[in-house]
Amino acid sequence: MSEKTTAATAQIPAGLKALGRLTEFDPRTLVLDPRNARTENVKPDHALLASVERIGVQEPISVRPLGDGTFGVFKGQRRWLAATAAAKKAEAKGAPVRPIPAFVREDLTDSDTEALLLSMVENTQRAPMTHRDQLNGAAQLELIGVSDAERRRAAGILGIKRESLRAAKQAAALTPEGLQNGARLGFDLTELADLQDVEEVSGAARQLAAARKQDAEAKGKNTRGHWQHAMASLRQERDEQRKRQAAVQALTDAGVKVLPRYSRSDDTARPLDQITTRLGKEFTATTHAECAGHAARLDEDAVPVYFCTDPEKNGHSIKDAPDAAEEAKAKEEARAERKKVIEQNRAARAAREVRHDFVAQLCKGKTLSDAAWTLVLNTVLNGSDTYRRFINKTPAKATAAVAKFTSGPVPEENAGDPFAPLIQRTGKARRPQLLMAQVAAAFEDEMHDKAWSTKSQTQVMWLTFLEAEGYTLSAHEAAILGRATAPEPATAEPTSLADEQEPQEDTEEQSTETQEADVADAQEEQEDAGPDAPEEGPEAAPAPEATKGAQEAESAPEEEEAAPLAEDAARAPQEGAQQE
Repeated sequence: MSEKTTAATAQIPAGLKALGRLTEFDPRTLVLDPRNARTENVKPDHALLASVERIGVQEPISVRPLGDGTFGVFKGQRRWLAATAAAKKAEAKGAPVRPIPAFVREDLTDSDTEALLLSMVENTQRAPMTHRDQLNGAAQLELIGVSDAERRRAAGILGIKRESLRAAKQAAALTPEGLQNGARLGFDLTELADLQDVEEVSGAARQLAAARKQDAEAKGKNTRGHWQHAMASLRQERDEQRKRQAAVQALTDAGVKVLPRYSRSDDTARPLDQITTRLGKEFTATTHAECAGHAARLDEDAVPVYFCTDPEKNGHSIKDAPDAAEEAKAKEEARAERKKVIEQNRAARAAREVRHDFVAQLCKGKTLSDAAWTLVLNTVLNGSDTYRRFINKTPAKATAAVAKFTSGPVPEENAGDPFAPLIQRTGKARRPQLLMAQVAAAFEDEMHDKAWSTKSQTQVMWLTFLEAEGYTLSAHEAAILGRATAPEPATAEPTSLADEQEPQEDTEEQSTETQEADVADAQEEQEDAGPDAPEEGPEAAPAPEATKGAQEAESAPEEEEAAPLAEDAARAPQEGAQQE
């Protein structure tokens, strides 16, 4: 040993020497120390298993020699169990086993008391990473600017989906209260990002939790339909709320008093169309602006309706009304009816947003179901009224409607053959989906805002078909079919981000070579442009009524199982966390 090495060794603090000798072990050769204090919640979670499998154990465990010649793990039990699981998977695949780093404490060979004490210190004197820190860390990965390959690797190490990693940046913008609510309800990163988008709406977290519960209880469907409908409604409510706030601010800036919403007890304020000057002249918002009682009240569309808070006190005349009580009753009924129409029309628009996303996925899928084929053939060959009305629309409007459900940009206006490029680059196997897009556009043209009041057979047939294909109806759409579907309140609430189903284990190719996943992604993206596949003709077409019992389309979007980002904060702190 050189003098330089000897001098350096002599300068090592006693505290570092006390950690023991650092070495590596095959994790399968180690055993659990009988003095390891941790006996509950020892099973590694998905995130820890994924991390250890991909990059190994990053924080050394601590072991000591036992009397039988083995080494016992008294600190880092969960990391050791994760490494053992990774070793077994590697052995089954014929891959090399990754060793686990460990500090060997020979000085504790016969010191059960000290080993037990250190094990307790390991598991009690460390605070887990907060949800805010987890979000900020994931968000920083996106802010740094990771590539797709880096994002895939990071997501695999953290045990989350790539989509969740992308969502982290938005989720990190949650208010402390919003994050607390989301964590309490067990929202994953993607769900937290959605919550951040609408958290300004009162009760948003509760509504989303109820929708997620409905999705979980839906049998035979692998969708987030109720969640998507809840998000569409909440976004609409958020936009209406912002619209009203902007209208109130504009009135306030103009010096106009803003009255609360309509109230039966309000017996002094009158709208300007019910009052005149003493000489019988009508008021306008401009001519009444100088009155001390000048005010406004927002209607259901956030449009200001101008009032005088006390016409008699301010020297105005109230128009004669033959029967004031009857007039008030008629106006109240008219107001209630108008409110109903507005709410129903808004619900129709919110449902349309989710429905169009589903139809677009249906039209971009790899195949069409038998029921979809039947609908296309019956609609086109039989020349239904719905189809004729649609193709007779203005070409530009019809083209734009079809383009919503096809791949690629909207064709140029007034183009002679607007979909020629799309047809040329679409393989034979997927050309039927282009017809499905046109038929879908024709049916969607019938789903106007007031479909709830007409409830035609065409609308009923279309919604019934979509439901059979795997679409989740909104409460508004279910009402068109004569059903009542009131959302159930959330009851059992998870306590953290981690109370989610663990995703299925990766395939061998995914876990051993991420480059193969990149190739697979590229192949899928280029599939339409690849060699033409043999065109598949439809089987014997069932009657139109058969669409009601159609099987779920293979092209219906599949939702990956949610994976937790971290251990439940309410549980015991993670032992030997990989990223402390």
